[in-house]
Amino acid sequence: LLYLLTLASHYHQVTCQRDSLADLMFLVDESVGTRQNLRDLQNFLRNITASMDVRFSCTRLGLMSYSDRAETISFLKSNTTQDKFQQQIQKLSLRTGRANAGAAIEKMRLEAFSESAGSRRAEGVPQIAVLVTHRPSEDAVRDAALRLRMQDVTVFAVNIQGANDTQLEEIVSYPPRQMVSVLKSYADLETYSKTFQKKLQNEIWSQISTRAERVDLDKTGCVDTKEADIYFLIDGSTSINRTGFEQMKEFILAVTETFSIGPDKVQVGAVQYSDQIKVEFHINDNSNNVDLRKAVLNIKQLNGNTDTGKALDFMLQIIKEGKKRRTSSVPNYLIVLTDGKSRDDVLKPAERLRAEQITIHAVGIGEANKEELQQIAGEEERVNFGQNFDSLKKIKNEVVRRICTEKGCEDMKADIMFLVDSSGSIGYENFGKMKTFMKNLLAKIKIGPDKTQIGVVQFSNYNQEEFQLNKYFTQKEIADAVDRMSYINSNTLTGSALTFVAQYFTPTKGARVGVKKFLILITDGEAQDSVREPAKALRDSGVIIFSVGVYGANRRELEEISGDGKLVFQVEKFDDLNAIENELIFRVCALHDCKNIKVLDIVFVLDHSSSIDTEEQKSMMNLTIHLVKKADVGIDRVRIGALRYSNDPEVLFHLSRYSSRSEIVENLRTRRHTGGDTWTAKALEHTNIMFTKEHGSRIEENVKQMLIIITDGESHDRNRLNDTALKLRNKGINIYAVGVGEANPLELEAIAGNKNNTFYVGNFTKLEDLYLPLQEKMCSNAHEFCDIQEADVVFFFDGSDRVSNSDFVALTTFLSDFIENFNIESQRIKIGLAQFGRDFQKIIELKNSLTTAKLKTQIQKITKSKGSPRIDLALRKVKVMFDPPSGGRRNAGVPQILVVITSGDPHYDVSEEVKILKNLGICILACGIGNVHKEQLLPITGNSEKVFTFPNYSNLRDIETKKRMVREICQSCGKTNCFMDVVVGFDISTHLPGAQLFDDHPRLESYLPGILEDMTSIRGVSCGAGAEVQMNVAFKVNDDGEFPTEFQIYQKAIFDRLLQVTVNGPTHLNAQFLRSLWNTFKKESTSQGQVLLIFSDGLGGESKIMLENQSDRLRKAGLDALLVVSLNTTAHDEFSSFEFGKGFDYRTHLTIGTRQLGKMLSQYLGNIAERTCCCTFCKCSGSAGLPGMPGLQAMKGSPGIKGSRGHRGEDGDPIFHLLQGAKGFSGYKGEKGEDGFNGLDGEEGFHGLPGTKGEKGDPGSQVKLQ
Repeated sequence: LLYLLTLASHYHQVTCQRDSLADLMFLVDESVGTRQNLRDLQNFLRNITASMDVRFSCTRLGLMSYSDRAETISFLKSNTTQDKFQQQIQKLSLRTGRANAGAAIEKMRLEAFSESAGSRRAEGVPQIAVLVTHRPSEDAVRDAALRLRMQDVTVFAVNIQGANDTQLEEIVSYPPRQMVSVLKSYADLETYSKTFQKKLQNEIWSQISTRAERVDLDKTGCVDTKEADIYFLIDGSTSINRTGFEQMKEFILAVTETFSIGPDKVQVGAVQYSDQIKVEFHINDNSNNVDLRKAVLNIKQLNGNTDTGKALDFMLQIIKEGKKRRTSSVPNYLIVLTDGKSRDDVLKPAERLRAEQITIHAVGIGEANKEELQQIAGEEERVNFGQNFDSLKKIKNEVVRRICTEKGCEDMKADIMFLVDSSGSIGYENFGKMKTFMKNLLAKIKIGPDKTQIGVVQFSNYNQEEFQLNKYFTQKEIADAVDRMSYINSNTLTGSALTFVAQYFTPTKGARVGVKKFLILITDGEAQDSVREPAKALRDSGVIIFSVGVYGANRRELEEISGDGKLVFQVEKFDDLNAIENELIFRVCALHDCKNIKVLDIVFVLDHSSSIDTEEQKSMMNLTIHLVKKADVGIDRVRIGALRYSNDPEVLFHLSRYSSRSEIVENLRTRRHTGGDTWTAKALEHTNIMFTKEHGSRIEENVKQMLIIITDGESHDRNRLNDTALKLRNKGINIYAVGVGEANPLELEAIAGNKNNTFYVGNFTKLEDLYLPLQEKMCSNAHEFCDIQEADVVFFFDGSDRVSNSDFVALTTFLSDFIENFNIESQRIKIGLAQFGRDFQKIIELKNSLTTAKLKTQIQKITKSKGSPRIDLALRKVKVMFDPPSGGRRNAGVPQILVVITSGDPHYDVSEEVKILKNLGICILACGIGNVHKEQLLPITGNSEKVFTFPNYSNLRDIETKKRMVREICQSCGKTNCFMDVVVGFDISTHLPGAQLFDDHPRLESYLPGILEDMTSIRGVSCGAGAEVQMNVAFKVNDDGEFPTEFQIYQKAIFDRLLQVTVNGPTHLNAQFLRSLWNTFKKESTSQGQVLLIFSDGLGGESKIMLENQSDRLRKAGLDALLVVSLNTTAHDEFSSFEFGKGFDYRTHLTIGTRQLGKMLSQYLGNIAERTCCCTFCKCSGSAGLPGMPGLQAMKGSPGIKGSRGHRGEDGDPIFHLLQGAKGFSGYKGEKGEDGFNGLDGEEGFHGLPGTKGEKGDPGSQVKLQ
């Protein structure tokens, strides 16, 4: 019985309270001076932890103390109840000695936050450390604290005034102003404990519940920044260690991954500097996100001194050159990253840059000079400073928001009401700070009757209108009105205020129809009435509610008001409100319209009849151009076509014509005459050809097809409208009809087939009112773009008794619709399905070859498995879905993704099952529907950013829900974590000084580009499905150094430069030659795999023994392969004795011109990547053992099976075609061959000679014709 109870407790998963899943370590300075101070410290720890859910599966607490040495009082795994931790607190005692906080922090990292001590970092549980001290540390803290934070530990500090501020900034996480609490004495700890407890709970809430949503919203807010040139100027001086430099590269990646990269989109350039300057890549070198990522990862540190001014001057010329490559003006940004003071002046160079309309963001780390940073940026708001490079993770968010706010807020048209708490707990001083906060927010918004309108209501025990939405239309008027607000100073009736403010979102109070509506609530206390129903009523009417609370406010109440955690902001005190200004406005701008228009085919049909004059035509084109600008135009993204019509239709351009936004806009802005009558049905009929594959339609690839027609009159062929439009709609084309002036509403409905898809305005100037509604329609039709090229995706959903029949139908309908986002027919993305109830049930395997239509039908037929939800047992079995026999491709490095959809928490411990899946390289996403919280699903994914929740199954119908899931699935867990460096050398003994590299070797010149393309296109490695292999190539040529020997990502431009290389003379493949190639790795390479590839015309008289010995030395030194490609087609086996790295293919000789030589090299390099990055078939070398005894002679084996026919040989050198060889010996008579296929009909032959006279034929019979 005891065994069963123990087993049950192990398998049953405890449900934790909200914000109670964390590993929390306290590190306290025990040299507190007096016993009273010690009691105050102990009470502080008791108060903080008293309301925490301290259990083994929820909050784990640990305690360490230090003075001159550190002592662990309690490990994380030791305290499974409140009482146990309270007992540990009693063990704290007065101590004297030096303050060695650095050593204590290092001990905490190594011991307290280790898995053996109870840390659940690997499971994604937040790791939090709290330092309490009153004095400076006497040892160094910077590096120890950095190592702790690098292990994902969030560090807070409580400074009982007396600690060193700079040291604390070095210890805590970024930003220090929020992570360091300053108190006057230990006596203040008691009153501060409740506030600090909220601080910790907010951190847990932020890490688990809202981080993923906020990251996703940040990306959405940057969608409008469709075109920009962003330059990075990065400090590569010696003062930056290797870890810091890698974090700078991660910063660049994190910033750039927010944008869509390419020509006519956002472009990125990078320059590294120290006392020298190096262009890492130009603004137009990388045409997509994948290439850009590889280029960033390939940056190697320069080292040297810090000459920032010289580098800024250099950037001016680089940016000017970049501007010339743009066909139109786009914003230019320069992000400067440095860790030290410059040796030269930065002010003048920075001023010259800003004079060219270049916006500079200055990011300083550690020893960077803050005054110098401000000189570079020009404005304090564009300066960021952190003590350590790990600060860049959060600084990145601030920089990105500042860049994206410019375009994201540019066209914002919204109605914003402020609902301001004026209760007694705020006080006059804080009420003034709240008004300043409001004015600062308003200064960041464009105000006006056709822009954003602002209104204000304040509340306490009654509600008071300050001004409604349409009263003031300038910044000054609104700021003055805010200044005139009087403080009420009474109770907090928030529910009543929410009910009262609802009327201000109606037209009678100045609100506009079709415009997004926002409410910004600012409060510092708990409501004294119910908020749930009034808030829900507001949200149901379409109002988006942002809740801003100071710590007196109840955060869960704020979530209840906003309905979504990502819309809630909490600060410790009113002085901290300024820290959230940019983020709050950025989020409003991100949500004011629908931005994710990623994959869609859309055709505009534009009435150009005589009733439309020049200005009206311009208004119509402005609407069309606005919609084009909001779309992510590209050959694999949004395709756009256009047709104009009057008496006859004229195609302006087909869907396949343009791949850039600028080209489409230029075409649409071309002035065209209007005239003739309105033959709308004829125009619609003509669009049929535009929605064909021949003209660029992707209807066969499940891309949504959309048609927007704009007309101002009745159709002359109205009798054909119904049938013509119906045929288009039946083909799968969604039609939206826009009528102006004399347009007939009934005709519009006949065209669209649905009144909801029709729009009408009285005149052309009112078309501006349709910008947002039509944009919403485009958004609802568009699919999300999937970044990954290949994936195996298994949907694993809850079919247990806790899912109702109607909810299960909603789920299968969602899945059926959801798969339309993927091109399944190509088999690049494979879909599998399984469900769990009381057991695991396999439904559709990855190896299925179903079409999208058949797969949808199969999904709709799925029935519930029923029973209790044993997800633990099912997770143990679901791994078979990814095995090769089931169609899984993990061995080929294809991303493996498991999407778990559940209606509740796991109920059972799934940690072991999840660990097995992750070890197989399977990325797990968890979607919780219903009454389930993120912390309950965290054990399934081990990563809070891979968990998302929805209130109920009806949310699955929401377009944004589907797009969010596509984005998550298409964001692979794998990262580029396998780096291969290849040095390519040329051994050509016939070269004369001054000759070009490929002289007398046309085959090498011809084949080399294809070989390099093949060998640098390796798929991912199996040990982290979805993890890419990055191949860098360096070329060693015998020239004067004009062609640099440096590792870079291969591009055709590199080969073009090789064509221009002139050599100093011949080279010889000998031991010295091999050593010179190997030295390239010693200077440049930091990768896991290192390969030498040599193209040689032969050994000549070189010593094979010396080559063999040198080869052995290189292998022992870490070289993974030495491969030689013979340029001599007749003698190619002379290298085999010193080559290595081909695996089982060691007998294969590589010769230029060999069929699929590039593919063979790619396979060898792929195997090396598996060995070096995944330890597949690797050997752990130990000391050599003694030789074994000779074995018995084996029996003769049976004859082998007949071998397959060999490959056809390559064509010989043309010159030998002219020479006749000697007659060879007669061969053995071959076996009788198989019958061949019928040959092709021959050409018509010549007329032959007349034949002999034929025999006399049979007599015929006569037939009389009627």
